[in-house]
This record gives sequence, C-alpha cells and structure tokens, in this order.
Amino acid sequence: PAKDAQASREFNPMNKVPALIMDNGEILIESSAILDSILESVPNQTLLPAKGDARRHVLQQCGIMTSTLDKCVAILYEKTKRPEEKIHQPFLDNLIEQAQAGAQQVEQLVSQGRLHGMKHPTLADITAAVGFTFISNMVPEVGSAEKLPHLAKLALEFEATDAFKACRIKS
Repeated sequence: PAKDAQASREFNPMNKVPALIMDNGEILIESSAILDSILESVPNQTLLPAKGDARRHVLQQCGIMTSTLDKCVAILYEKTKRPEEKIHQPFLDNLIEQAQAGAQQVEQLVSQGRLHGMKHPTLADITAAVGFTFISNMVPEVGSAEKLPHLAKLALEFEATDAFKACRIKS
C-alpha cells in the first residue's frame, strides 16, 4: 500500500494489508480473520486450539503482540509520514511507551514459559517471533535483543527455519 495505493485498494478500500482472496472470491482483510480461515482449513492443526481456555490464551497472547505492532506502525507513520516540524513529541513518546509495555508483556510470557517456541509452537509463538523481528529492525527504540532477550531467542529459533527464511522481507 505504501508503493501502489491504487493496486491495494482493489482488494481493500482501506488500503491496508494483508488481504487474502478466498477461492470463492471473498476477500479477507484482517489478519485474525485470514489466519482463522487458513487454520480452519487445515485438518488437525495445532497452532490454535479449537476452543476453551487454551484457545482464549493463544488469542490473548497474539492480541498483545498485534496491538504492540499496531503501535509500532503508528510510530513509523509519525516519524516518516509527518513533516518533522509537525511531529508531536508527547504523542510519539506515548506510542513508544505503549509499544514498549506490550513488548515487555510478550517478553514476560516467553520468560515464564507461557510461549513455547519451536517445542510446541502456537500461533502466539509465531506472532511473537514475527513481531520481534519487525520491531528490532524497524523500531529498535521499542525493543532489541538486549532489551528483550527471551523474545529475541524465540525469534531466532523461528528465523532459522526454512519457512521463515523463505518469507524474509527483501530490502
């Protein structure tokens, strides 16, 4: 959407990614709906429990990281889309503080063993790994390996897999 807004609006009038075109032509535009749809189509998947406390916990853990990432995107927009003289520093500081708090929550989940890494990965583990990689590369003031060592280690485990290597953002 940043490089070709018109092309992405064809799939999502909000000019937002990701978007998934289903086989029946339906277009899903929210990450959680896309992931739920994909996982629903995979027999015996273990990334997201079907129901109950376990499902709620995984969704909550995902929500903490995705909310953190929303704040990180807002930080990037504030710093890159707004003219420097119009950046409202107290607002930017608040966004950074909120994102740091979310990242620390995920760090705590990992350090307490409530995220499992490659041993028994869930959608929350994958979300945390992807999230940390984005944060550490794009908004290091929110989190780095030094500030979030457990989360960094979890992300490195996933980043070493062929699946993650195949999906790296190309600069």
